[in-house]
Amino acid sequence: MKSGYPGNPSMLCLSLILMVVFACGNPPEEWSEESGRVQTVSEVRLVQSEEGIRDWMLTGDSAVYREEDSLLTIIDVNIVFYENDIPESFLRSDTGSSDLVDGRTVLWGNVFAENTEGRTLTTDLLNWSDSMGTFQTDCLVTFMIPESTGTTTLQGRGVVFDTGLSAVGDITVQESFTAVTTGEVPLDR
Repeated sequence: MKSGYPGNPSMLCLSLILMVVFACGNPPEEWSEESGRVQTVSEVRLVQSEEGIRDWMLTGDSAVYREEDSLLTIIDVNIVFYENDIPESFLRSDTGSSDLVDGRTVLWGNVFAENTEGRTLTTDLLNWSDSMGTFQTDCLVTFMIPESTGTTTLQGRGVVFDTGLSAVGDITVQESFTAVTTGEVPLDR
């Protein structure tokens, strides 16, 4: 007796059974806490350290974690960056999204960073690469540098800084760059 299937009829039956079994393993249509693929937590705290010496600490009021892509979305983000376990700079934003696999974090909404020397950075959106130890943005940035005679304010787009708010190589500004220095200029007599 010939079947319409050119191969072994028992193989066809096995193939259909396997397709049904594997079809049941599809992810749910919607992300939800009930599916176990999304978790909501309050008072988030993540710390990166090496041999007991802190590199950074991230805190937030609340967060949503998606298991499927290891994405953590955080509300009211605060980050402290350390140099030899001593705070070096501080960063805060309204919201952040951190990819826990590749170590990249995007911060947006009233982003403000300040180092222990008084340098400040404000912008609407900032990318942080943990592996490179850098901040980067193509958005408008205001960077203020206090000096003994006053303050220098740099404003532009497309900058890269290390997490201590120092330039990484040359500061690349793509457009709309201004620099203003205020304060007293000492006169040599």
